[in-house]
Amino acid sequence: MNLPIIWAPSARDEYAVLLEYVERNFGLDAALELLDTTEKLLEGIAAFPGMFPASDKRKDIRKAVVSKQASLFYRISQDQIQILHVWDNRQDPDKLEFLL
Repeated sequence: MNLPIIWAPSARDEYAVLLEYVERNFGLDAALELLDTTEKLLEGIAAFPGMFPASDKRKDIRKAVVSKQASLFYRISQDQIQILHVWDNRQDPDKLEFLL
């Protein structure tokens, strides 16, 4: 049984910014490819929530690498998966520690 995926508002915003960046700098096809890759990844997470490793700092949060540009961080609860952040991998990793 697939768990529903719930996006935190901040994660939605981060994802929108990332898609806009990819489209602006790499073109519409690249943005659509990222969108498709993300959708497939989320389908996998919904079916197999534990498929990605726990974060080094927070064992209750998992990290899924979407592409070389982005990773997403999520938490599994009994009845849903919460997408907490979409991380631009070019950012300072110390900033990520503050978010998680």
